[in-house]
Formats: sequence, structure tokens, C-alpha cells
Amino acid sequence: MMNFIDIGWQLYLILFSLLVGLPAMIGFILYRLDPRWLKPLLWSVPACASLFLWSAWWLTRNSVEIGDNSMLLQAGFYQATVTDLSLPQSVIDVIPKDELGQYRPDVAINGINLPDYQVGWYLLANGKMAFVMLIGNPAEITLVSTPSTTALVGGNIHQRDLVAAQ
Repeated sequence: MMNFIDIGWQLYLILFSLLVGLPAMIGFILYRLDPRWLKPLLWSVPACASLFLWSAWWLTRNSVEIGDNSMLLQAGFYQATVTDLSLPQSVIDVIPKDELGQYRPDVAINGINLPDYQVGWYLLANGKMAFVMLIGNPAEITLVSTPSTTALVGGNIHQRDLVAAQ
């Protein structure tokens, strides 16, 4: 199993702003309008902070597990299993990020599309649906294509697998 922990600071800033900063601003406005809001607002501070910490922890749970004939991809809230890797039609190829061409993720159908964090199910430039796991700013992308599933994983999974095995 390989873990990817290189999530950019922008994602944490967005999460903190939405889960802690925005409720704090709304709470301050409510308190200024009516001081009776103070007690519920004080209880909401640890709840919002806990929600932020839980969300940040969940988003860093990114892994690639390679089995005999399958690959399990987990990226935050999303996961996919690529099976039939040993079939002759299956392709595992490493492509430079700027040469993705028809495999470039275009539209997030069921996924998260943030700077340095693209995960979930995307519609590619060629019109196919694919599971995308691009975390950080990798120079290379591993394309895994089987008759049933297409996946894009940030980095060279062959090199990461060798590093993880040592």
C-alpha cells in the first residue's frame, strides 16, 4: 500500500474558510444582532473545528493498493477498483502531465476539482468516464486502462511501488 500525503495548502485553506471562518463570521453577526446567541455560538466553535479536522484527515486518506490482477484506488471520499489488469487489452502507461491529450480530465461528474486536488469520476477529453486521482502537482501521470475502467493516477506508480517495497 502506498500513501500520498502531498496535498497543497490551498485545499486546507478552502476547508478552513468554509468550515470555521464562515460560521465564525455568521456567528459574530448573529451575536451583534442579539447577545442571546452567545451560548449556542460558543458550542458551535468546537463543533466546527472538529468538522474541519475530520475533513482534513479524511482528505489525506489517499492510497493505491496493487494486487495480483487488480488495483484499489482511494482518494478521500472516493474509491475505485480497477480489475482485469492481466488482460491483453489492458494498458498501464506513464505519460508526462503536459501530454495527456485525449486523457485530460475535462468535467468533474462526481468529484472534487480544486487546485492540486482532482479526485473522483471525471469525463475525459475523449468523452470516456475515468477515475481521476491527481493530488499535488505531479510531472507524470499513470494511465491505467482496462476494458471496463480507465483511471489516471498522479505520479509513476511503478517507481512509487519500488520505493514502497524497499
